[in-house]
Amino acid sequence: MLKSIYDKRQYKYLHLDNGMRIFLVEDANCTKSACSITINSGHFNDDNDCHGQSHLLEHMLFLGNKRYPKANELLDFLSAHGGHINAQTGTEYTSFFLDCPQEIESQATAHLYHMLVDPLFNEVLIDKETNAIDAEFKLKQKDEIRRLYQVHKETCNPLHPFSKFSVGNKQTFSAFSIKQLKSKLARLHSAFYQPQNCCMCWISSSPIADRAHLITQLFCQWQNSHNLPHHKLPPLYLAENLATKISIKPLQHAKRLILTFALPNPRIHFRSKPLSILSHLLGDEGADSLLDYLKNKGWASNLSAGGGIEGSNFKDFNINIQLTDTGVSHTTNIISALFNFIHVIREKGLEPWRFEEISTLNRQMWDFSEVAKPIDEALQLSEAMFEYSEAYLLAGDYILDEIKPELSLQLLTYFTPENMRVKFIHPEVKTNKIAKWYETRFAVEKLHQEETSQYLDKTLANQFVLPQPNQFLVNSPTLKPIDNNFAVPKPIVNEQGLHLWYGQDNTFKLPKGDCFLTFDCQAINQGIEIASSKRLWIALLNEKLNKRYYQAELAGMNFHFYPHQGGFSLQTNGFSDNQLTFCTKLLTQIILHEDFTQSFAEIKKRQILGLSNALLNKPINLLFSRLAVLMQQHSYLPLDMADTMQHLTPNDVYQTKQKLLGEFHLEGLMYGNWTEDQAQEVSHTIREFRQSHPVCSKVNRGVADIRNKTVVTHQVTCHHPDPAIVMYFQAPDASVKNVALTILLEQLVAAPFFNDMRTERQLGYLVGCGYIPYNQYPGIAFYIQSPHSSASGLINAVHDYLQTLYHSIDSYSRKWDSVKKAVIRQFSEKDVNLNMKSQRFWMGIGNQDYNFNQTNRMAKTIGELGLSELKAFLQQLLDKQGFGEIIVHSGELDEVSSDMSIAIDDPTLFKGSHSYKREL
Repeated sequence: MLKSIYDKRQYKYLHLDNGMRIFLVEDANCTKSACSITINSGHFNDDNDCHGQSHLLEHMLFLGNKRYPKANELLDFLSAHGGHINAQTGTEYTSFFLDCPQEIESQATAHLYHMLVDPLFNEVLIDKETNAIDAEFKLKQKDEIRRLYQVHKETCNPLHPFSKFSVGNKQTFSAFSIKQLKSKLARLHSAFYQPQNCCMCWISSSPIADRAHLITQLFCQWQNSHNLPHHKLPPLYLAENLATKISIKPLQHAKRLILTFALPNPRIHFRSKPLSILSHLLGDEGADSLLDYLKNKGWASNLSAGGGIEGSNFKDFNINIQLTDTGVSHTTNIISALFNFIHVIREKGLEPWRFEEISTLNRQMWDFSEVAKPIDEALQLSEAMFEYSEAYLLAGDYILDEIKPELSLQLLTYFTPENMRVKFIHPEVKTNKIAKWYETRFAVEKLHQEETSQYLDKTLANQFVLPQPNQFLVNSPTLKPIDNNFAVPKPIVNEQGLHLWYGQDNTFKLPKGDCFLTFDCQAINQGIEIASSKRLWIALLNEKLNKRYYQAELAGMNFHFYPHQGGFSLQTNGFSDNQLTFCTKLLTQIILHEDFTQSFAEIKKRQILGLSNALLNKPINLLFSRLAVLMQQHSYLPLDMADTMQHLTPNDVYQTKQKLLGEFHLEGLMYGNWTEDQAQEVSHTIREFRQSHPVCSKVNRGVADIRNKTVVTHQVTCHHPDPAIVMYFQAPDASVKNVALTILLEQLVAAPFFNDMRTERQLGYLVGCGYIPYNQYPGIAFYIQSPHSSASGLINAVHDYLQTLYHSIDSYSRKWDSVKKAVIRQFSEKDVNLNMKSQRFWMGIGNQDYNFNQTNRMAKTIGELGLSELKAFLQQLLDKQGFGEIIVHSGELDEVSSDMSIAIDDPTLFKGSHSYKREL
């Protein structure tokens, strides 16, 4: 098995006699064990008369088996120990993935085995789960991606299983009795859920030999029932599905052109990656690129190349273009520009150095990649086991050791008008069809010969130049000598208006680092005008910087320039060579006067559109967004910001930048592969910059004080028909004890609340609770979105649940120690990667935890708490003793089960009538 020379993990690939393949990873730094099992079966295998069948089967496996008959028993078991489980059904794969503490691996493995092998298919629960899937369908019925996806399904070969409705809903399932559904589920399970059709990946710090013995003993009992069904897939597109224009009317005010070329799946050429070079060239954002030309013409604002659906016998190559208002009427010119650029690629040829550059970039991504969360990596590897042989399982996504330009040029022959599908997405298109399920309005027409001949006019070819060699690419990243005195960051500049910290990683030992600079600006206290103008300034500057430093991003050196409540921040990360110089160069360019006049109107329009589209978000997302506005002093309603932005001019933006830099406090951290001398040198540059501007203290990031007996309610207008609620309880204070109690309450109730509200009461698909701190002040939120219950009914259900919980909380005594242990483990977990470690230190600095021991103090406090203290804490919450309660809802309220409540219609009035404090 090929693996990176920097990879210190141990691996074992097992082939059981029953055909099951198991990949074991031993990682000494793994903080949580993770497992994923993937079955080579997805919605392509649904019966033709029962769409959504595989999705329903995935859900039913959670709801009891012969060994563990209780619904969601594995979910409850994992949750009590700080673990998680989820699943996903795709076109050709279904995966179940979990993480858990290392000490309960054997129990989790047993649960997972019986869940896959011996499902009960309880008829009562089948009936309930069809309702849950229907609620899931309705929840996402206005999701733009799903609406476009359905049009795609209806405009391909109807005999290809891609055309099936993958989610399912009440209508698709109600055609059958519950007994018939049970029979269908059992047949599908028997046909495809067999060990010969299954791959597993386990990542853990436990010894491979021990896990191999445990898993082999268990899964070798799983027997194949019969040969796997095999059906040859028809082509995804027929002749009539190509050379077409599909006009689609979105719900949001989107303007997009998606050009799709139908290709054979190039998976067998993974060692030469022939599409990588085409994505790289067509998606380039530098000078004289296709995007640069379209931007200069005022036709497009963004372009990506290379995405698209793919499966075992098909691959779409998409060029996705975000149009301007002017570009909407120039789609023929835009497509012609694309074919001119393709002509340039053919004429210039593909020099070997271009592949070598991509090979170097891929190699560095592999050698020095930030370690993913174990659960994410396990999922990726369990699916990859079907795509790559054992030898290339780890290397397959990265390796480019066979340079074959002819393969790329051969695939380029498919990039013709005859093999193209044009999707034109715009609110004002004319339509004559309505897609099933999602009611997307669309129209389909063949591309005319006259139009396609215009596409192939080569008069624009001299406008384009293929990218030059990447000047930011470091061929041999180097590691600096480690000074353990700076393993934890230390202040290297501590003066009025400027605090800089430096630290050197001694754990991951990668040639990478993270640099953070945050500006707290006194002008932010002036209100929404400054906040809106600041947002526009940052968008305008990012547009210029993204073009200027596109190659830096490709070379693994990234920047993030973004607004926050107190001002704005600049972050760079990636390879450390030249990064500090890069960061100071960006800092210099932030203060330079840039000419935004050419791009101003378009970017302003985009920002206003993005803010205006906020109302089209899913109800729960909209409610949480509104709650954040209400609770945080310097947060504003998106529509109010859009209105404020309407009248802004380039001069207003320039003046805002001057005001922001007029008085500011600057704080920063350099953490990674740098020496103290390098950090001191950069600090000198930053000090000179700081000393040329007036100083101020840090901006107060106030949080609303809602602690009283009155429940605040606020209704949010929402275009989605489902009622939804978010009930937020603000803790009495921000002491370590109250933070610990809030987190413990959430950890204790998360799984039972989900099971009660979703599985038992069937209130909705989107149900849960979470620990939500605003500006480090603790609180807990309960949320439900329901297709059939009123907002008042949902509020009463949560209150009833909390009352019931209080009276039954003593029964949780047997779980109490495991819950505490799980939370302590979360606080004590090692950092998974360098970026996570840097972020942890940066958060500590932001929270004024300069000794970086907040997690230790929290773990100690949690360990000392008894269940009786949590019960008293819950009693205080129910009695409103020191707690605050705010309910944000969509849908009308009949009555609220509360002694006292006050409805707030205008968020501005709410913010004006409540005090916002840093410390409550």
